[in-house]
Amino acid sequence: MLPSVFRDPKGDARFNLPIPKAFLKDPAIKHLIEREARYGGFEYPTRAFFDAHLEPGDVFIDVGAHWGMLSLSAATRHPGEISVLAIEADPANVTQLLRGVAHNQLTNDIETVAAAAGDKPGTTPLIGNTMMGHSLYGKGLEGMQQTARGLSVPIVTLDGLMAERTELQRRRVMIKIDVEGFEPQTIVGARNLLASEQVAALVWKHGRAFFEEPGKSAAQELVAELKDYGFTLHQLPSHKLGGALLPFAPGQHVCNVICLSGQFKPYRAYNRPAGPVVRPGASNRTGGDAEDRARLSQTLMGINGSEGVRWAYPTELLPGADHRASLAAQHILPGASVMDLGAGAMRLQAALPPGCKYLPIDLVRFTEIGEVLDLNQGQFPERSVDTVAALEVMQYIHDVPALLRRCAAAAPNLILSYPLAATDEASEARRREGWFNDFDKKTLIDMLDSTGWEIGSQEPVEKSQMFTCRRKIKTGP
Repeated sequence: MLPSVFRDPKGDARFNLPIPKAFLKDPAIKHLIEREARYGGFEYPTRAFFDAHLEPGDVFIDVGAHWGMLSLSAATRHPGEISVLAIEADPANVTQLLRGVAHNQLTNDIETVAAAAGDKPGTTPLIGNTMMGHSLYGKGLEGMQQTARGLSVPIVTLDGLMAERTELQRRRVMIKIDVEGFEPQTIVGARNLLASEQVAALVWKHGRAFFEEPGKSAAQELVAELKDYGFTLHQLPSHKLGGALLPFAPGQHVCNVICLSGQFKPYRAYNRPAGPVVRPGASNRTGGDAEDRARLSQTLMGINGSEGVRWAYPTELLPGADHRASLAAQHILPGASVMDLGAGAMRLQAALPPGCKYLPIDLVRFTEIGEVLDLNQGQFPERSVDTVAALEVMQYIHDVPALLRRCAAAAPNLILSYPLAATDEASEARRREGWFNDFDKKTLIDMLDSTGWEIGSQEPVEKSQMFTCRRKIKTGP
């Protein structure tokens, strides 16, 4: 039995998932067990999102339910008060799903639909990979080991399911879709439901099937259609760690796209509790190609977004961090309170003089301390400190003057490092680095002056320039 990391008011596991010994060697099931038992919870941030917002009387539709981790989580959020439709195409998975529902005595709350959800009723071939990698027509499995099983499964539509179940109509709905690249077809089959304005939130997986054509264009059309229905699209930096809720920008990374209706009031962040951090898989991070990063930078500049997936990957946080931290710490007095913007691996904390109070700020939380927020959405801690450190942060900020003013309101001292743009440096080269702006030395100095800072010292650090600044003293009326 695999106990849920989510607990009831008494502290007991909300449900237990039966796992037959025969499946323990399957890579996907090993992954599920490891994440739930050792690393804080399988898809914890997505489950935490639904857990935070499901209300008594809601309908939860789980498309691609697998063995029911999200269905069981939803049904136990408000026991007996949430109706769940668990839709799963693979017969072997359906067997285990039914076993989990029965074991947890949830047959009155979870209805299992043994089918795929698509754009029209019919049948379709199901291609296998692992117990969690089945795909209609093999979508999303290109270049991976595939198992030809000679199996076709029925297709239903979400509109058809809802039309048949009058008791679910006119109730608030939340939907999760994870079907290995078949998400656009599933949405087409839910157009009546989406138009009814019953759907408060919809979460779909942007996976490998959408990295290249024709999937890339299909994802773009899906995004446009969801926006036409009035949804705003968001993502978390990591579907393992969670983090700040960011505007969604399609790229070469796997993420869950969180679509919210106009009346939905989300949290600023959805965080996994602090604990061991598993190394993210290569498929979860932004592609390493410089041109892909340049295109993503341009997209993010158009929506004032942050590249969260990059900063959830530990190795991105380390280059030059120790050197910058040691130089910055030389300008901080013992006992000072320090706010570290874009704290990353928090190397500054270890370099600080004795007695300092340290507050890390970032898109992702790796430890128990600190705040998780997105500076590019105008979010900023509501507190005062002695020093704000912004080491290699400003090149990833869209509205730098606004952030500098917030820093001046929070602290009398500022330490920042920034890779100054050379006179002949093309902006495209900086976009390949993921940078959003191109300030030369004079432009940055003028910007600091206009936002209330006077420069105390300057020194080179790595490929950047470090500035120590003090807030100007106001004079006159």
